[in-house]
This record gives sequence, structure tokens and C-alpha cells, in this order.
Amino acid sequence: MASSGSSIFSPVVAEVDGVGIVEHVSEFYLRDESYCGLEHSSKHRCPGHDCVPARRVAWGGANTGRRFLGCPLDLPDECHWVVWVDPPPPLHAALAFEDMHAELEQSWIISHKMQKQNMELSKKNLALKKKLRERDEMMLVLALLFVGMCVVVFLVL
Repeated sequence: MASSGSSIFSPVVAEVDGVGIVEHVSEFYLRDESYCGLEHSSKHRCPGHDCVPARRVAWGGANTGRRFLGCPLDLPDECHWVVWVDPPPPLHAALAFEDMHAELEQSWIISHKMQKQNMELSKKNLALKKKLRERDEMMLVLALLFVGMCVVVFLVL
């Protein structure tokens, strides 16, 4: 099970064997209220930390929606130990999930690029509005000078 540093942290929800266990949300796990928390009744222990395993639901690739027991620690301390609770999906479903996640990743990348472009365009828009205000102020000054010169010429003549 791949992991990255992009999880969203929340406070420690339990302590097992003196180790704070953090219930976290990650792009690699689905939030499932019916299958979450620690599995105290399991005979399995996380071999990397000798901790009670956490109940998780996979999110990503062929194993999407599949329940498993895994390391209860949060990233970056989490190890990649997994005990699958559910059997693997049929091949056609697994391939469909992989395709779906590839498309979803592409959508995220496109969305990120569009957000970045939007921010850049907003900055350019603000700069153009500032230039427009400066031009309008200059036009007003020039108009006032022109009117003033017309009044002086009218008074001189």
C-alpha cells in the first residue's frame, strides 16, 4: 500500500502500548464509519511497531473499496503492512477501478493547473485594473489642464 505525506491530521484518538494512534484521512483510504478505528480483537499486530491494527478501506487502483487491517500510525511513521479482509475484486472490476483512478488523477492535475492559471489571471487582472485607474486619473488631470488652458486662453482673448 503506497503512502504519501498528504494526509490530513486530526488529534490522537487512542493510545495503544504507549503509542498515540491518529485517526487520519488520506487519499489512500476511504472514510467508512462502519469500518474504522482499531481492531482490538485481531490476532494480527503491526510487525513494524507491534501495535493493534487499524481498520481501513482502500482508495486507489484495483483495491478500491476493499477492507483491510493496516498499521495504525500516521504518516510518515506508518509502515506498509496490510492484511486484506475482503477478497480481491474480479479482474474486470479491478481494471475498471484502475482506469477510473487514472482518469481521476488526470482530472486533479488539470484542476490544479486551472487553479494556478486562475490565480495568475487574477493577478494580471488586478495589475490591469491598477493601470486602468492610473490612466483614468491621468486623463482626468489632462482634461482639467485642458479646461484650465481653455479658460486662460478665453480670458486672454
